[in-house]
Amino acid sequence: MRIWNILRTRFRNRHNRDRQSGVALLMTISSLTLLIAIISQFTYDTTVQLAQAANARDEVRAHYMARSAVNLSRMLIKIQTRFIDPIMGSAQKMLGDALGPGMGLSLRITDYAGAIMGFFGGSKAEAAGLGSLIGIDIAQAKGLGMKHGSLDAEISTEDGKINLNCGSGMSWNAQSQAILYQQLLGLMYSPRYNPMFEFPNANGQIVERGEVATALIDWADGDEQRFNPVAPSGGEDYRYNTSKDPYRAHDNSYDTVEEAAQVYGMGADLIEAFMPYLTVYANSDNSRQCKVNLKAITGDCTPLLVGLIRAAKLGDPTKPPTDVTILDDRLIYPLASILCERGAVMGFDSLDTIISVLSNPAASISREDPRYSMMQSLKPITITKEELGKVAYVGTPRVYRIVATGEVGKVKKKITAILDTQRDLFNPVTQNVVAEKAAGVFQFWREE
Repeated sequence: MRIWNILRTRFRNRHNRDRQSGVALLMTISSLTLLIAIISQFTYDTTVQLAQAANARDEVRAHYMARSAVNLSRMLIKIQTRFIDPIMGSAQKMLGDALGPGMGLSLRITDYAGAIMGFFGGSKAEAAGLGSLIGIDIAQAKGLGMKHGSLDAEISTEDGKINLNCGSGMSWNAQSQAILYQQLLGLMYSPRYNPMFEFPNANGQIVERGEVATALIDWADGDEQRFNPVAPSGGEDYRYNTSKDPYRAHDNSYDTVEEAAQVYGMGADLIEAFMPYLTVYANSDNSRQCKVNLKAITGDCTPLLVGLIRAAKLGDPTKPPTDVTILDDRLIYPLASILCERGAVMGFDSLDTIISVLSNPAASISREDPRYSMMQSLKPITITKEELGKVAYVGTPRVYRIVATGEVGKVKKKITAILDTQRDLFNPVTQNVVAEKAAGVFQFWREE
């Protein structure tokens, strides 16, 4: 019995100890779990805050890299207008005197903006590579290349597009509106665009080319009378206020070219097809109002050239052209493509270059070109310098579009700016007004 009591006592004591040990283990596990959760949350918060700080730092860096790209672009544009264009003009005159008109001579430093940006804002290897290409050792140079991030810019001209703001505002001009109407009709006439005007758009509208051209003009003029190329007509009634998201016509100058998407009939397909050839940043020189600068056209300019040639031959847009061959895409598109290539490579020295190619397709291309045989069979297009001069001119570009980017890590900043090299400065942002005007005046600025 005594032994049994001893064993029972020992069992009871051991059981009590085991119970106490279990509580201690449970408390230890709970404490560790809570501690791990706190440490995990602290680590997560620290990581997020560090990432936020790094992103904020990279955003600031990317922003100022993009601004630096804009400033470098302004410098290149100034070099182009101050030095290169006058030199090319003199060389062009000498070449014209020696060989006659038709031989273009063009050098646009703005076309090499990407490579030049890499010299200043690329990696050390990019800067060294461009330096060796032009024969400059930059090993000891400071401020070239970047350890973190990069910058880039694309520079194009706005003069080589159809200006929607011709005949706009409160003091609109009927003659300017008539020229714009011709240009828009010429641009949209091609039969390849027929489906856009034969089937309903996203708004259920079936519109004609003339209706779209008229609506684009009416959106920007200051009156409420519908534009008519022949005679004044009734009031504007495009029913903008009956849509799901009602609004009113601007009845003043376009602020941006994207605003054209709100105009009657301008569906997504028309925007995609014609937006690259439209602008709202006018050349305020009245002698060139509404005319497109052929020397400033870039990229795939064939549809634009086709439109301008047709606009020049339309004369009276309410009547068929006297030369119906101007309406044949099979004739005019090959000629315009040749002209577009020549303009991109050598530039246009005068309107005579366009006229000579149109009037003599067989002599406009070399025998080595695969298109030589096709060009021999094309009929010439007769167009006078006076006709073409009503819708186009050849001159020094004035208005430039700068698309600058700065990239650091995962952050990328983009600045789109429109720079007018001859505009008056109305609202200076620095004390040195003369220097700011000399660098060009911004008409538009958007950061994203």
